Amino acid sequence: MFLILLLTTIVNGDSSGTFNINGFTGNSGTISVNVLTGSSIFYWQFTALNGNIASDTRPLVIWTGGGPGCSSSLGYLMGGIAPVQINATGNFNNNPASWNTKVHLLAIDFPYDAGYSYSSQSSDIKNTTSDVVAYLYQFLQDLSNDYPTWFQRDIYWFGEDYSGHFIPAIASLILQNNQNPKNNFIPLKGISIGGPWLDGLYQTQYYDISAYNLGIINGIQKSTLQQNEYSILAMIEAGNYTDAFNLWRYTYGQFEFMTGNLSVFNVRTTNTLNITGITEYMNNANVKSKVTNVPSGTKWTACNQNIYDGFGNDYMQGFVTTMMPSLLSQIKVMLVHGIDDLYTNSLGINQWIGALNWKYTSNFLQSRRSVWNVQGNPTGYVQTYSNLTYVQISAASHSVGIEQPYAFRDSAFRFIFNQGWN
Repeated sequence: MFLILLLTTIVNGDSSGTFNINGFTGNSGTISVNVLTGSSIFYWQFTALNGNIASDTRPLVIWTGGGPGCSSSLGYLMGGIAPVQINATGNFNNNPASWNTKVHLLAIDFPYDAGYSYSSQSSDIKNTTSDVVAYLYQFLQDLSNDYPTWFQRDIYWFGEDYSGHFIPAIASLILQNNQNPKNNFIPLKGISIGGPWLDGLYQTQYYDISAYNLGIINGIQKSTLQQNEYSILAMIEAGNYTDAFNLWRYTYGQFEFMTGNLSVFNVRTTNTLNITGITEYMNNANVKSKVTNVPSGTKWTACNQNIYDGFGNDYMQGFVTTMMPSLLSQIKVMLVHGIDDLYTNSLGINQWIGALNWKYTSNFLQSRRSVWNVQGNPTGYVQTYSNLTYVQISAASHSVGIEQPYAFRDSAFRFIFNQGWN
């Protein structure tokens, strides 16, 4: 017994602290979710401008990244959310489009081994959405024990990419577990995913049409992609999810080859996101000790390829389609799509919405699609009915906040504060 208690004491090493960056303050650190192994989740909270998260009632926005396996700090610091931003060369500036003008912010690196979060034993590494959100929920319970006032306000969960799987799943678990008075109540009011990966059955089938209609492939190339898409569909319907995942990756790689390496994430460019600057910053010893409050030996990784590969079977499954009607009956949901993003293209998202077994699906599809203006300029399009909102942002890629930070913030605030769309 003494040895077991000693082991627990050694590995249960939470790290936490406050920080001040250019006058912006908050809390950060890691929490050992598995106290027997020490596997830990990183969090990074910024207090709202002129706010006090210990006493006010401003909403809290939780942010998680995509991948799966990418750090939340990518969108936080490069996608226009946090009050500070880092460019490709590592220059550090205040962010005039920050969301903290009205809300408190909390970024979480998830799952284990993404960003600063880490697994201490291989047995803690999971590769299904249901398994990883189980320990994410435990992290939220631990965090609310440490900072109870953070959860005494409306909570909104935002993310991008593979958060289209993770966020609906954790939202469902939160709403279910809120029914048990033994759990710390989490007042989740809404979720939003940018560039959402929701269901491979619908989202793998329109690369050919999308690219052809843009004029960046010809008819022969369209047929090549289409044949792959038919095969992917057959694999998914047969439950061969890993095979479908591998062929899908090959297919969008074919698209990039056909188009001279146009990015499937942003069809207007061949460039990829430069993470050199943020990688150097996040691995700086002073940053780790004075800003992010993580153990000195912790290495920050922008995106972990092993996590991505491990979720191959999970990637193509359609459980989000099944759980979404229940979510829509309880909370608000907003999907945000950059029009230049072919990876999660608009045709696939539209087909997914049309397939929902939701009582208001037909009403949504028949609702008015409005032009949406930001600062007096046409910025995109929005369609909304009941608890579902679908926003498309012009001149924006898969990570919409990189090109259109003000529009991204505007969409978030309209969603959170029920401000309407014009």
